[in-house]
Amino acid sequence: MTKSLLKLSIPFLVGALVAAQSLQPAQAQEKVVFGTVTTVTLSIGVIVSAKQLGFFKDEGLDVDIVSFNGTGTLLPQMTSKRVHIGYPNPDVLIVSRQPGKDPIPLKFFYNATRESAWEFVVPSDSPIKTLKDLDGKKLGVGALTFGNIPITKAMFKELGVNVELVPVGVGAPAFLAFRDKRVDALNLFDSMHAILETQGTVIRRLDMPKKYKDLFSNGFVAHEDTIRDNPKMLAGFGRAIAKASVFCETNPTACVKAFWEQYPNQKPAGVDEAKAIQDGTKIMRSRFDKYLQFDDPKNRRWGEFALDSWKDFAAALHEGGQITTKDVPVETCFTNALVPEFMKFDAAAIAARARAAN
Repeated sequence: MTKSLLKLSIPFLVGALVAAQSLQPAQAQEKVVFGTVTTVTLSIGVIVSAKQLGFFKDEGLDVDIVSFNGTGTLLPQMTSKRVHIGYPNPDVLIVSRQPGKDPIPLKFFYNATRESAWEFVVPSDSPIKTLKDLDGKKLGVGALTFGNIPITKAMFKELGVNVELVPVGVGAPAFLAFRDKRVDALNLFDSMHAILETQGTVIRRLDMPKKYKDLFSNGFVAHEDTIRDNPKMLAGFGRAIAKASVFCETNPTACVKAFWEQYPNQKPAGVDEAKAIQDGTKIMRSRFDKYLQFDDPKNRRWGEFALDSWKDFAAALHEGGQITTKDVPVETCFTNALVPEFMKFDAAAIAARARAAN
């Protein structure tokens, strides 16, 4: 499929999914279009498991998952309400809240990835030891529309490093560019690098400044109108994710198998079952473990954001020259109003179900 046809097909597809909602009988589940910012992989294993294990269905939701090539291509579909819930980085919303800018009418309603999902990796034998060693080098990124790009640029500006950002995509094209040394390093998300490792490539992760590493990453976002008009749907979606998080933490193997049931083409062919599960679990947990990074593990407030984290994000973007002032009204970028609804389930019962699963 040509790029021009692909661009046309995305809005057509999501438009068709939304239109299908009006054709459902009254007793049918509510149709929800969920947009990712890259191809579907085990990095969103917990989200796919929420669908496969029936947690969305239990909330009266029929969720379709649609892939986009970066935050920059997802958000226009969300502002037009063709996609109901997205999974982007927060950078773009903060940038749009600068003085003189038109704010994007979206808000985050569920804090999912509670640490940065983005990494910098080099071949294990590379002479590059630190991010400063990338000065004058080529850095492979998924696309210039990816949501991590503002923070990546901010980080290198602060470090005084001049690096060339080279779009290499994700998966096989990115790995080939890396192995052929057409780029000196990769700046992709955690699960992509985990996949690269399971394929036999030995890599080394470069340390990031702590203030950037500690920034939260992808979360669930919706149009402000949806948050106002249909909080029940969003509450159900978040509660299903919280349930799936407990399930996948208790039995990650069953979570991986649930993902493969939804996407059988992603299960490795011709690979020993035990090895496939081992690799699949590594890939899934490279992202999923960040869902579990709570200050108080005994009192998990699923989906909750800390205002200070948003302020830290704005400060990092400002110091890196990506926004004109750190005094951005970040409180308008998110809401914690639905957090009490996300908590309304029996975690012990979900864990028991997970332990009983094959």
